[in-house]
Amino acid sequence: MKPMIHIATVHWQDATWVDIQCRYFAKCLGNTAYRLYAFLNGIDPQPHRGKFAYISTEPIVAHITKLNLLADEICRVGHPEDIIIFIDGDAFPIENFVPFVTEQLKIFPLVAIQRLENEGDPQPHPCFCATTIKFWQEIQGDWSKGPKWRTNTGIMRSDTGGVLWEKLTRTGIAWKPILRSNTVNLHPLWFGVYGDLIYHHGAAFRTPYCSVDIALARKCWWRRLILDIADIRAISRLRGGWFQNAAYSFVMKPTITKTLADSRMILAEIQSNENFYLRFVSNG
Repeated sequence: MKPMIHIATVHWQDATWVDIQCRYFAKCLGNTAYRLYAFLNGIDPQPHRGKFAYISTEPIVAHITKLNLLADEICRVGHPEDIIIFIDGDAFPIENFVPFVTEQLKIFPLVAIQRLENEGDPQPHPCFCATTIKFWQEIQGDWSKGPKWRTNTGIMRSDTGGVLWEKLTRTGIAWKPILRSNTVNLHPLWFGVYGDLIYHHGAAFRTPYCSVDIALARKCWWRRLILDIADIRAISRLRGGWFQNAAYSFVMKPTITKTLADSRMILAEIQSNENFYLRFVSNG
């Protein structure tokens, strides 16, 4: 018997991507047996009951916690040889990834997008990650941030997948990275095609700025000064994070405005043209 594929995804306060994601899974996975498991926060689950094997609407904010809880549910109901796919709510396949994942999992225990374009992030990222239930349980899989690494600009930071990265590194377990394959970029990180298999829109559920945007902003002396002040821990604690968020939003406003406009344009293309992604992988 072929292993079942269990797909874990998270949607936040916006149902726009639920049908998009489900449509592309149906289109690209063909006759492959798969089940969808989701957190639908701030979204009425009733119209989507038939699309998912499992839905949670628990009022949990932390994305990391939701991913780990979905993995727990999949491990509870699945077989050790079954495959777990973690995928962001604004990501979906553009081709059938099953042959690639199946072959790579014969060589590596884990296959995942690695976003080197995000200031050199080294960790597996859950915008798309595949492994087996058996391996996830063996390493006590965890999407928490945890350990930090040094970015391309010399800043120490962590992000989702930090603990997983540290576990793989410490034990010397090699994993298969899937890298960005864009030849055309509207943004260095958002609107990404990976391995010509997966599209990740990026930041569809939050304010769209990232480490790359911050690094570019810091090249301007007055923007760097505001960000440095906002990052002083004493100020952040005193203001409860409000001052820091306001400062970053002010400095990043031009970038945010452009990204939101680009996002609306691409979303319209996604909804009207299944070959929208070709604009990112060819110059034609």
